[in-house]
Amino acid sequence: MFKKSLAALAVLGAAAGYASAADVTLFGVVDTGLIYTHQTFADDSKADVNNFAMDSGVSSASRFGLKGTEELGNGLKVGFKLENGFQSDSGALKSEKRIFDREASVSLYSDFGTLSMGRMGGVGSGAGTYDLVLATADAFDGGDNNVFGFATSDRYDNMVTYQTPKFAGLQATVQYSFNEDSVEETAREGSSAVNRYSSAALTGDFGALQTVLAYEFQNYKSFGAAEHEDGQIVYLGGNYDCGFAKTFVMGQYFKGIKAGQLTAITEDDADLVDTASSQDYSADGVKGYGVHLGTIVPVAGGDLTVAAYFTDFAVEYADQDVDAKSYAFGAKYEYYLSKRTSVYTGAGFAQVKYDDDGSDKTTQAYLGLTHRF
Repeated sequence: MFKKSLAALAVLGAAAGYASAADVTLFGVVDTGLIYTHQTFADDSKADVNNFAMDSGVSSASRFGLKGTEELGNGLKVGFKLENGFQSDSGALKSEKRIFDREASVSLYSDFGTLSMGRMGGVGSGAGTYDLVLATADAFDGGDNNVFGFATSDRYDNMVTYQTPKFAGLQATVQYSFNEDSVEETAREGSSAVNRYSSAALTGDFGALQTVLAYEFQNYKSFGAAEHEDGQIVYLGGNYDCGFAKTFVMGQYFKGIKAGQLTAITEDDADLVDTASSQDYSADGVKGYGVHLGTIVPVAGGDLTVAAYFTDFAVEYADQDVDAKSYAFGAKYEYYLSKRTSVYTGAGFAQVKYDDDGSDKTTQAYLGLTHRF
């Protein structure tokens, strides 16, 4: 399978040579950095972590892809986007099961709006073409490594997205996924045997002011005749550019979501919670709210980004309730060597404080280089 993937990528690379004739563009980002992470845990059985390593995507995810358009006439245009994630420190593909894990979509553009189909990010995922919520209302557009804590959606398979034209600065977007992950879930699309996703967002472009209101709903697959709560997230936020600084504000409310969707919960803990939830069909999932305040300030030829996040949440499953609060603060300075190349450095602190059982704490510091093509 891996050899076939490499062969397919080689063919796509050769196809990029015909870009001028077919209006196809090869694009990408290569980001490699050095990052130090120190972690302590409320669970005494977990050893402290002190790690200094080279990593990919410290500031921006490393990726490459092809995109293109064709004019069909009568105001119609078709476009496509195929995007792959990879590890710039090792050269490995980000996903072992997908060539284009980040996005694989085809779109039809007209005077009546845009219709897209394929694999793409949800409006609250911070990923891809329809990254509407976090691109508008989060200074870091999805947090800064360990500095975040919010609930988010993800990239999903079998997605249909419709986006209206802009009217007086307002634009609506709706999405529906018939099966979030058709690689792992092979049951019939659109049925209760698979996880389905839907969303609606209204964005506003009023010059210096950008706004977003969005709702995401995840209809989790059924376990026999048992009932369990579905996931919901509501977002409200925006940014304002006053010239010397751009300020971001966002709030969110969530309930019924899986623990893996809340970035304040560590990956290991999320796996344990979600496994327990799948076995307890009356599970209410994770419920809570989050607020964010951040700013981007031009400084000495670069950008200084400073952000704070707060999340108050409760995990309810298997007759157990865990209440916690997450605090996260981060700062990054990025200096532009050219229009496509930059160097960066940053630091941050995050803490998840459990009401009954201490805190998980993370400190990070990093520096690196980003090149876009």
